[in-house]
Amino acid sequence: MVQEINKETVLQAEDLTFSYMDSDEGIKNVNFEIKKGEVILLTGNSGCGKSTLLKCLNGLIPAVTEGHLSGKLMINGKEYSKLKMHELNSDIGSVFQNPRSQFFTDNTTSELVFPMENYGWTKATMEKKLAQLTEEFGLKNLLDKNIFILSSGERQMIALASALTMNQKIVLFDEPSANLDYGNAMKLGSIIERLKADGMTVIVADHRFYYLNDIIDKVFIMENGELTVYNSERAFKKGTYDTRSFDLFSLDVPYLLKLPKTEEHIKPVAELQGAGYKNILIDVNLKLYKGEITVLVGCNGTGKTTLAKLLCKTYKPDYGKVTTSSLPFFIMQDPDYQLFGTSVKNELSLVKKAPQEIDECLEYLGLGKFKDSHPFELSGGQKQRLQIGMAMLCDRDLIIFDEPTSGLDVSSMEKVSNEIIKLREKSSVLVISHDYEFIRHVADRIIFLEDGKIQKDFVLDASTVGELNQIFNKMKDNSEGFELLKKEA
Repeated sequence: MVQEINKETVLQAEDLTFSYMDSDEGIKNVNFEIKKGEVILLTGNSGCGKSTLLKCLNGLIPAVTEGHLSGKLMINGKEYSKLKMHELNSDIGSVFQNPRSQFFTDNTTSELVFPMENYGWTKATMEKKLAQLTEEFGLKNLLDKNIFILSSGERQMIALASALTMNQKIVLFDEPSANLDYGNAMKLGSIIERLKADGMTVIVADHRFYYLNDIIDKVFIMENGELTVYNSERAFKKGTYDTRSFDLFSLDVPYLLKLPKTEEHIKPVAELQGAGYKNILIDVNLKLYKGEITVLVGCNGTGKTTLAKLLCKTYKPDYGKVTTSSLPFFIMQDPDYQLFGTSVKNELSLVKKAPQEIDECLEYLGLGKFKDSHPFELSGGQKQRLQIGMAMLCDRDLIIFDEPTSGLDVSSMEKVSNEIIKLREKSSVLVISHDYEFIRHVADRIIFLEDGKIQKDFVLDASTVGELNQIFNKMKDNSEGFELLKKEA
């Protein structure tokens, strides 16, 4: 049992209000008090103001982001407006929704020591801290590697560790579970529990809650820029907000009705025959068919995205054969790599020329009011919905999604699920995902990739859901350092 910590106020807001330049979006009259050692869950639908509030807390508003700021924000009894950025950084560590945007180097070890070098720490002190971070985060196999060849989940773990190098007492996480497999998400929960036990204050903005079960002190819900506070996890669970994500394996989701097999469903639209790539994939055999949604699961860094890139001919196999009936349409995990249009509507016109279909698609996905905005002005969740629109409008035999629900709230996830289910009527759909709830909504078939090989391949229904649960629990057990982090402080 974690020992009770002296609860002094570390963060306080009084009528905090911010609106972006030339926009009504932002936050309005936000009031809260956060005490030392508390874990705060910050949640709400995509675009509700969570990231805006985090930017106020880490000082990016108003230092970097322009707009109109009013009200009062205090840290340890001092007003933000009277602190310099380096003073704020010594108290607060941040992990952004997109880890790539916060890296300063391309080497994992260099990135971990960069903040310490910047503040003039001695070499011996840096080495000691690096060893501590390596052990606590299970980073032994990630040291001294190019950051940009790591999987998104592995980059996320480097970002998490980097945020704690300076012994900050407050840590802000923006969608930290978005790119993590189940095991690493549970490891993150253990890390947060340890931080709490050490008296650190943690604020987590996320749509997924399962890894925070029983460690939350307060829940902040944002809606249209306004804040509602639940003063305990128990009160939040008793409220009207959808909290089913706390207990993943108790979800009661109907299994998909299988589409009738027609002649076009019998011939595969894509096939891997004994395909291998470097030491990542070994002798992989896989056939994909129209009329089914195949979900590819496995730990971070196990080769799921590499398999997708073989199908897209981005990578050429070292041996074996890859055949496709046409070039697949690949929806990437990071939307910023794939957005080229001058406006949201223009983005969709790159895959479909019919204006009426584009407008209908935008309205369905809740993006109609943003049709004239630049794609990079959208929130992370809104960008992902825009990518879903691209898939809805394209005409390909195979559509591949890499983590399409990372950063999406429950309502948006269900909309995305419905659209992906519709896509199987015209195409084969391959989905890479760690999102158990989403998988239960969309999967016809599960492929489990481990140690470079397909270990399991089965149709998902009531008789096999236990196998899916076992896979997720195995990912938790395989998460390096998990048992270490579970130890009481």
